[in-house]
Amino acid sequence: MKNKNFKKTSFSQKRLSKSDQMLLVGISLALVYWLIETMMQMFFSNKFNFFTALIGSSLDESWPRLVVLCLFVIFGSHAQFTINSRKEAEDALRISEERFRTLVENVPIGIIRTHPDRPGRILMVNPACLKMFGYDSEDEIRQLSIADLFIDVTDKNSFFTNLFKNNNIFWHEVRLIKKDKASFWGSVTARLSNEDNIDENQYIDCTIEDVNERKLTAEKMKEDAATRQRFQRLLSPDLAEMVVSGQLKVEKGGEDRVATVMFADIRNFTAMSENMPAAEILKMLNEYFEVVVEIAFLHEGTVDKFIGDGIMLVWGAPVVHGDDPARSLRAALDIQAMVLEFNNNRQSQGIEPIQVGIGINTGHLVAGYIGANRTMSYSVIGDTVNTAARLCNAAKGGQILISENTTSQTLKDSFNLQELEPIIVKGKNKPVKVFEALGDKRPSNIRFFLN
Repeated sequence: MKNKNFKKTSFSQKRLSKSDQMLLVGISLALVYWLIETMMQMFFSNKFNFFTALIGSSLDESWPRLVVLCLFVIFGSHAQFTINSRKEAEDALRISEERFRTLVENVPIGIIRTHPDRPGRILMVNPACLKMFGYDSEDEIRQLSIADLFIDVTDKNSFFTNLFKNNNIFWHEVRLIKKDKASFWGSVTARLSNEDNIDENQYIDCTIEDVNERKLTAEKMKEDAATRQRFQRLLSPDLAEMVVSGQLKVEKGGEDRVATVMFADIRNFTAMSENMPAAEILKMLNEYFEVVVEIAFLHEGTVDKFIGDGIMLVWGAPVVHGDDPARSLRAALDIQAMVLEFNNNRQSQGIEPIQVGIGINTGHLVAGYIGANRTMSYSVIGDTVNTAARLCNAAKGGQILISENTTSQTLKDSFNLQELEPIIVKGKNKPVKVFEALGDKRPSNIRFFLN
C-alpha cells in the first residue's frame, strides 16, 4: 500500500511540475503583452503616470487586458501540454524500438526479411541468423537470396510455390546450407508482408529454427529401430540391443571368420505333409521353430535362415564366444530333448511324432550382408556351411553328427561323443570323419515347458 501511495505521489508531483511550467509560459506571455499595452497607452494618451497606465484608470480599461491575460495563459498551457505529449510519444516509440531491436538481436531463432520476388534477395537478418549460417556480417549475407540457402531444388520450389499460393508457410523442414557448405536441417516459417495502405506485397518475412539435432536424433532412432528389427530375427534381444547401441560391431561386407554352423531338419517331412492339412503343417512348424529359436538364443547363437522344415544356426558370427562349438552342441542336445517333449504332447493328441536330424561343422567361412540393397540380410557362406548341411542330411532322426573340426579335447571332456565310420559327403573327395553326440556330461540347467 505504501508503494502505491508513493507511486501516486510521484505521478502527481510530475504532473504538477509540468503544470507549473505551462502556467509560467502563459503568464510570461501575458505580462509581455500587458507591458506593451501599458506603454502604448502612455504613448497615445500623453499620460506619463506608469502605475495608472499599468492597472488602468477604470474597469472598462482593465477587463480586456484580464481576458487577454487568461487567453495567453490558456494558450501557453495548451502549447506546453502538446509539446510534452509529443515528447512522451517520441520517448515511448524510441523505447519500443530499442526493446524490439534487443529482442530481435537476442532471439535464438533466425529472422530474415527479403524482397517479395522468387529468388527473395535478402534485405535484413538478425545476429542469430548470421551465426546459424556462419556469416560474419549482414552485408555479406545480403549479397545472397533466400533461394541460395536451400540445398535441394525440390525443397526450394516447394517453398516458393506454397508461399505464393497461401501467402504463408509454417514449419517447412528443409535442408539448408551454411557458408562453409555444411548442411543442416532448418524449420522455416514465412509469410508475405506489406505496409499499411499498400496492397502489393513488400517483403517476405521468415523465421528459421535450427532443428538439426532433433532431426538427426529422429533419424538415428528410426535407423536404430530398423537395425533392431532386423537383428532381432537373427539374435537374442540382448545381443540385438548390443548391435544397436554399438557395443557389438557388425561390419558390412564379407569378412573371413572361424564359426560353427548347425543345420536341423525334420525327417520324412515331405511324406508327413502329404497326409496332413496345410494349416496343421504350418501350425506344427511354427510351434517347432518357436522353441528351436528360443534354444538358439539361450545359447547366444544366430538364426541365419529357415529352409522349409529346416533351420540354419551359427555360433561365431556376428557374435564370437570362446566356446562356440560347445554352445552349439549343447543347443543341439536341448533341441533333441525338446523334440521328445514335443512328441509326447503330439502323441497325447493322437498326432504323428516328428524326428529331427542335426549336423554341426566348424571352420573358416565368409560372414556379412548378402542380397540386394533393399533386401540385404546377414548370413554366412563357404565350404564349412556346405559340410554342415551334408552332415545334417546324413544324420538319422534323433541323431546329432559333428565333424572332426568341431571336436576338441575340451569338447571330449565335456560331452559323451562316439566316433563313427567316416562318411562320404557330396563335394568332398575324401570321407569326412564324424562323431555322434550322445549327451552332456554336466546336467543342463535349461527346462522347456510346452503347452
